[in-house]
Amino acid sequence: MRKHTILAKAASIAVCFGILLSNTASAFAGNPSSVSRDVELTGDGTLHGQLYTSEGRVVQNALVELRYQGTTVAQAVTGNNGDFAITGVRGGAHDLSVGTATTSVRLWKNGTAPAGSVSSLVLAGDADVVRGQDFDQYGNPVGSFAPPSTGFGLIDVVTLAMVGTSVTGLVYAIKTNNEVDDLKKQLASP
Repeated sequence: MRKHTILAKAASIAVCFGILLSNTASAFAGNPSSVSRDVELTGDGTLHGQLYTSEGRVVQNALVELRYQGTTVAQAVTGNNGDFAITGVRGGAHDLSVGTATTSVRLWKNGTAPAGSVSSLVLAGDADVVRGQDFDQYGNPVGSFAPPSTGFGLIDVVTLAMVGTSVTGLVYAIKTNNEVDDLKKQLASP
């Protein structure tokens, strides 16, 4: 009967560590987050902005897409001065995309924007194009490259070995304590 309690305690401890490790790994999972910019819309719900290259030149005839939860809700094309206007926009968290570049924006109805928000968005992009390389959303190379080894989730091998050693030591300590208690009971009985 004593052995079943030792196994139950060991299983409970192992489950607790398993839950702890899985929560740690999932806390870092998902897409990398970016900082959203606060932009105040005009009274009729129009988003104004300008698009420049990294050298400061205006970008003409570029397609600007406004996305809500991954779905394109509005589009505009930049004019001769690199300016664009997207009308009929609702407030909320959106993504603004030009080509492959995307930035997060929080759009606010006129008069409700927090301090520090802007009324017109200015975007500057990098014109460098590197062809022939494919990367995933985290910046890791995709294709013939081996993915980086991360061990068990995000826990490396050394941490996993330390946790395993600690659990094993704890189980043996509990087992030894139970055996000492049994010996004391045998010595105390007539």
